[in-house]
Amino acid sequence: MKLMKNMGTFDSEDRVKLLSIIDSLRELGISDDIPLPQLVVVGDQSSGKSSLLEGLTGLAFPIASDLCTRFATQIVLRRAPSDHSRIKVSIIPGPEAQGNETQRAHLAAFRHTADNNDFGVEQFSALLSDAAERMGLPRPGTEDVDDLEKRFSNHVLKVELSGPDHPHLSVVDVPGLFHNPTRYQTREDSVIIRDLIENYITDRRTIIMAVMDGRNNLANQEVFRMARAADPTGSRTVGVVTKCDALQLGEEGGILRILQNEAEHLKHGWFAVKNRSAKDIRNNVTIEERHVNEEKFFKTSPWCELERNRVGIRPLKSFLGKLLHEHIREEFPMLVADIAAKLRESKAELAEFGPARQTPAEQRLYLTKIVNQYEAAVDRALAGTYDPGLPSDDPLKLRTHIFNANERFAEKLRKEGYLMAFRGVDNKPDVEFNENAGGPGAEPIYTWIRNWYREARGACLPGTVNPEIVKSLFRQQCIAWNTISESHLATTAEIVRIFSAALYKKCIEDEVVLPRILAKVNPMIESSISAAESQLETILADELSSTLQTINSGFPTALQTTRLQRLEARLRSHGLADNTYSGSSHGTVRAIAGYAHLSIEDQAVYEIHDILKCYYSIAIKRFADNVVNQVVERYLLGREGPVKCFCSEHVSSLGEGELAGLVADDYETSARRTDVKYRIGRLEKALEIARKANM
Repeated sequence: MKLMKNMGTFDSEDRVKLLSIIDSLRELGISDDIPLPQLVVVGDQSSGKSSLLEGLTGLAFPIASDLCTRFATQIVLRRAPSDHSRIKVSIIPGPEAQGNETQRAHLAAFRHTADNNDFGVEQFSALLSDAAERMGLPRPGTEDVDDLEKRFSNHVLKVELSGPDHPHLSVVDVPGLFHNPTRYQTREDSVIIRDLIENYITDRRTIIMAVMDGRNNLANQEVFRMARAADPTGSRTVGVVTKCDALQLGEEGGILRILQNEAEHLKHGWFAVKNRSAKDIRNNVTIEERHVNEEKFFKTSPWCELERNRVGIRPLKSFLGKLLHEHIREEFPMLVADIAAKLRESKAELAEFGPARQTPAEQRLYLTKIVNQYEAAVDRALAGTYDPGLPSDDPLKLRTHIFNANERFAEKLRKEGYLMAFRGVDNKPDVEFNENAGGPGAEPIYTWIRNWYREARGACLPGTVNPEIVKSLFRQQCIAWNTISESHLATTAEIVRIFSAALYKKCIEDEVVLPRILAKVNPMIESSISAAESQLETILADELSSTLQTINSGFPTALQTTRLQRLEARLRSHGLADNTYSGSSHGTVRAIAGYAHLSIEDQAVYEIHDILKCYYSIAIKRFADNVVNQVVERYLLGREGPVKCFCSEHVSSLGEGELAGLVADDYETSARRTDVKYRIGRLEKALEIARKANM
């Protein structure tokens, strides 16, 4: 294809650099996030827009075809040496492909290169058709268009022409408006196109080149109504009138007033062009001949009345080049600032997702950091080292709450752990035991023991103590230990549960990961608590079901002391004192022995009482310590306990599937994280490119 000779001056170094930067930013997809300075051509399908683009670019657009109506096309002209004269066609992925690497790769694979002389209207038509299919749109000629899933695309077809005769220019062509729906262009399509045009022209960095057919009344031109709504002051709009040569005699006056900026005032004014007509195309009028015919036409009356710099493709191209360059220069500092601001915003958004955890390595690192933080916090809590200012009732004060619970347990066991209150050697109530422990009307302990003793007679010699009686009485005396210790275990287990939940919540900020890890560790916590319950059952069985055993030297000492004190108390009850001597009124040794003598049953009852009391005093302390150390400390707070089940060793043993199940992003979060990371990458590259301009 023969392309037109250069008709404008677009080649200053500054202009080339700026246009190249904007083009690079567009290819990065920055326009998905930040509006870029651009020149956009809008108009009705029948306004001569395609022929105008043909004149501006030298590219033979397919005329009277719907090939270009379902996506935007960017035409980029670049000056290059003859040996680099090429036409390159590619697709710039739009927002719908953002973060979807598969789709982006599919679109990026659409690349075609040809020599200028080998690229004509037929080749262009074929590429437009192939591009539509690559974007998932129907190819021209598709009969079944009623149930199409996708009718338009926000991807952009980029056509780059380079050669020695090309100026530097970039133009975006959007689908044309239409007003009469057909089977192939529905009313729904019309709405979509209108929305697409609005998205482009409402962007404050867009220069609007609005094209109108000179044969149609300006008041009826919807594209100008849209342009006025988007650009009320007309500061971003350039008007172009086509088909001036097709006007009827007498219609020129209204068009002249428009072109002289009187009917519809635009800051940048109006231009008139004469495109190739359908007859010219049939007669194979070249683009070079088109320019010659255009110049001749505007030298005729009444068009010769217009300013020369406002008619024809050459002045229009020159003006657009200068306008676009000045517009880019004016917007560029703010554009760089917008990119930097968007980059900061995107990094903050990424930070909200927390550390990356999309690969197994990232997941293990993320979980390891959490578990290290958790383990350190557990160690501090067990050591009783807390953050300053932590309230006294804060669940993270684990050691404090456990210690207080242990104290309450020991106190409750001391006050309520026995069935019958023991007596002193003087047979009076022992101050350490509550006389009403057995409830109102409960029999005294001696009566209780006597009844048991009588029930057990026959299994041993009269006057002796049957060890089974002591064991049975001890079990009955300690019957409350079961409920008291179980209640204590339930209390401490709940303290641990609340502590664990609070600490996991503190260490795991991610609202998705937290319930996953809790779902993982909660069964482990409950398993440890079940083990603690089993250990408590074992300790209770040792105390209450086994033979009464102790090697505590305090037991025989206490029993011997109690026996002696009981004898002393009985003698004193008969008036004997420490200074009594043989000549006293108490008489003979036999008389004194009579004071100490008891019946066989009474002697057995008191002996059983004292054995039971001495052993109980040792056993209750031992039991309390065992519950605290062997149950609470070992199974709730120890290495295998619930507070330490979430540890670095456990994390190291997790397979990749388990890791992903715990901390991997869900699909939505992963997709959003990927989108944001991709956007950050684009913005960082964009900022680097933009800052190289040194403007």
